[in-house]
Amino acid sequence: MHQLTKDPEYVFQDWIDTPSSPVRTMTAYELGRYLDYCGEMLSLTGKLAALYVQNFDDSVVLSSVDEIESLTTGLSGKIWQKLMILHENSPPNRGDATGHNPS
Repeated sequence: MHQLTKDPEYVFQDWIDTPSSPVRTMTAYELGRYLDYCGEMLSLTGKLAALYVQNFDDSVVLSSVDEIESLTTGLSGKIWQKLMILHENSPPNRGDATGHNPS
């Protein structure tokens, strides 16, 4: 439920909020960084699961690690979709794909 405020479409468009609308405070740059960090966390989770199973021959543990890797891969795909929306909607000549000007 906390991810409802991390929708990149809300960064680039004017939306009419209702009294029950969640508060969205992230800029395009902040949202891009947040999504990058989420992707890194998922990558580390998958790698830790693979390291954990490295010395086990238990079929239940092996199956669990496969499920974790499938889950993290699927979630990473969703994150990349959101990042692509940020990249596609960034203003031209304004720094990187999330609108951050590094200079």
